[in-house]
Amino acid sequence: MLMLLLVPANFLPYGYGDIVNTISDDGSSEAIFLQQPFKYFGRTYNQIYVNNNGHLTFTQPLSAYVPYLNAGIDIIAPLWTDLNNRNGGTISYREDRSSAVLAQVTQAVNQYFPHIGFTATSAFVATWDSVPFFSGGGEVTFQVVLVSNGDRSFILINYGDIAQTGQVWLAGYDTLDSVSSFTIPAASAPELSSSSNINVNGRWSFHVDGSLNCKPELPVCRQRNTNIFNHCLLRTYVHLEDVNNSLMLLLLLVPANFLPYGDGDVVNPVSDDGSSDAIYLQQPFKYFGRTYNQIYVNNNGHLTFTQPLSAYVPYLNAGIDIIAPLWTDLYNVNGGTISYREDTSSAVLAQVTQAVNQYFPNVPFTATSVFVATWDSVPYITGGGVRTNL
Repeated sequence: MLMLLLVPANFLPYGYGDIVNTISDDGSSEAIFLQQPFKYFGRTYNQIYVNNNGHLTFTQPLSAYVPYLNAGIDIIAPLWTDLNNRNGGTISYREDRSSAVLAQVTQAVNQYFPHIGFTATSAFVATWDSVPFFSGGGEVTFQVVLVSNGDRSFILINYGDIAQTGQVWLAGYDTLDSVSSFTIPAASAPELSSSSNINVNGRWSFHVDGSLNCKPELPVCRQRNTNIFNHCLLRTYVHLEDVNNSLMLLLLLVPANFLPYGDGDVVNPVSDDGSSDAIYLQQPFKYFGRTYNQIYVNNNGHLTFTQPLSAYVPYLNAGIDIIAPLWTDLYNVNGGTISYREDTSSAVLAQVTQAVNQYFPNVPFTATSVFVATWDSVPYITGGGVRTNL
């Protein structure tokens, strides 16, 4: 009898030689001692836990199945949700130092981060293969690979088939102090299988040791650590597709690459936790399958579509469509300017059209409208600095 194990595209081999997690609701592996320590945002770990509910932790196992940020732990969560390996599937892991696998992950890292000369010495591979959701109705297959040479550290997250679910879920990573944190922006769990920040469907890659040289060649190096952000990025951008495959490019620009602002902009009222009035768009905006004719620029660093939002403490699963370049407690009562405009001038349209076609050369695109919102030198409510973002 010949049994074929079909490995999803972009996955590293798994199964043979892996250690399999115990069948247990909300369970975890034992402490796994790493041959090659893993550096994670300045902290070095010699052990790791593979938790059944779709996450890796370093200091202790974690049974939590409801995802939450600001958990006060270092965590890597390729798909944090309530999974149930008692009903099927396999959760397995290994630390791989074979020449074939090291060559494969070295090639991937150098492709995505070509300005960092890197040779991998270890790849820790954890795979959730056809594991059902606790609520039933479908299974998930995904893999996370921790790649390291002892000094530099990278994550590869690979998604296979991800079923639709009504359960709460989250994909990304967080840190002890939540200074460096990222959530993959997918509108539904199945979209993870076609999403990417490196133009490879179903794969995400991040540089996570905390060093400054973190800019990838292709779309995104997104971290909330403001020091890393200022050193690493000239431009951060996200390609999002709605159900009709229409293109949206969300540009979060640092000063060197700002679009013009100020002259001709409408300025938000000076108000703690305030917002603009409803802004009616000349060009409707498609956002994950929904089309909006209006938008709100909220003083605390976010845009919403159906209503203003005064919230200054960021939270996921808010039940609204939101774009948050920097969601925090800002205070334009003490200075700075928050302004916006919808721009259809030929100069600006040419500039953003060129940008989209440069970053997404396989998507022919000509912009017809640009909505520009700018927070210029707006103080934090606690004082101690100002933020400028667009």
